[in-house]
Amino acid sequence: MKKSSLTCRALVLGDILVEISGGGPDQPVGRTVLIDEHVLLQNPGTAKICTNFFRMIRPTTEICSQYLSQYLGYFYSTGRIIPYQGGSNNLRNLKFNAYLTITIPIPPLDEQQRITAKIAAMFSELEKGIESLKTARAQLQVYRQAAFKHAFEGKLTADWRKTAQAGAWETTTLGSRLSFLTSGSRGWARYYSDEGDIFIRAQNLKYDRLDLDDVAYVTLPEGSEGIRTQVQAGDLLVTITGANVTKTGYVPADLGNAYVSQHVALCRPTADLDSKFLYWYLIAECAGRRQLNAFAYGAGKPGLNLDNIRSVRLELPPLAEQKAIVEQIDRLLSVQETMNSIIDTELKRVEALRQSILKRAFSGRLVPQDPNDEPAAILLERIKAEKAAAVTTGKRGGGRQTA
Repeated sequence: MKKSSLTCRALVLGDILVEISGGGPDQPVGRTVLIDEHVLLQNPGTAKICTNFFRMIRPTTEICSQYLSQYLGYFYSTGRIIPYQGGSNNLRNLKFNAYLTITIPIPPLDEQQRITAKIAAMFSELEKGIESLKTARAQLQVYRQAAFKHAFEGKLTADWRKTAQAGAWETTTLGSRLSFLTSGSRGWARYYSDEGDIFIRAQNLKYDRLDLDDVAYVTLPEGSEGIRTQVQAGDLLVTITGANVTKTGYVPADLGNAYVSQHVALCRPTADLDSKFLYWYLIAECAGRRQLNAFAYGAGKPGLNLDNIRSVRLELPPLAEQKAIVEQIDRLLSVQETMNSIIDTELKRVEALRQSILKRAFSGRLVPQDPNDEPAAILLERIKAEKAAAVTTGKRGGGRQTA
């Protein structure tokens, strides 16, 4: 059996791990983690580092581990780490020797400890605020689903029905209320171009709306079979394969020439089914979404076919009431969207405040300086002496760096 090439080393309290391989476009390498009591308690006797993916930094006794960890995290957040692509794993990698040249502000040891304590206290308050904002967002999602439930049980329009003397609701299937249903053709790859007609893919529906920020374009030849999948205003688009299966979008306006991929079904309602009503119905957990999920995941696919879509059961009011329901949902959800926008703004503000705290901390402006602290110059001399002693006694080994 081939021996593993991974080299593992035991970790001790105060070590700092630096990720040197992996990551992605939204999470580049260079993230750090401090080995504290919590980590060791979670992994008693087994906390180790695999040096193919991480490097370990063990601070000298003259540098507070929490302080160094907080600074390295701050350095990472500023986006100054530039990884390179390559190596045998073809991942994003960090040039660790270059990383070790980072200049770190080193105040007296007592001040380091005051800074870490102040950061911890302020971040604790920020985390409470973040938790409250996330709780509020979760409650808004509950509010959204409650609005859908009341809408499709007829509660939102109960008073409207009394005034309008509307007719009874009908139990029917979606297939009987579609004038056209199809899925995209295969073989679109050869038609891709930098400009031309819009090509709607599953990723354009992943937020349960038609999002064309990341849109692809195609140029179709005359008489191409794919022309049959051209969308119109009022169409409903349902993802039928992949990670976004059941995600749905509504085409609110004429897009010009626009087509759907093979992973998307195009549904065109008949005149007695309001398109926006159908859209809200299909994304409501209490209505269409639950049925589509049952079809998609019932056999462990996940995926939908056109018969699944035709089989969706509709509790359908008369057209006038459908429109009244759409007005009520639009009104209620506009409140939710406004509140979500406020929460997003506050979360961004909290993150900006977090960065401001760190910037102040590492520029000497977060805590007062104490004239009784040992001068930093003397501290640095002791750090140099400790590192020199570590090299002499052979304590500095491969895969580990002292700071």
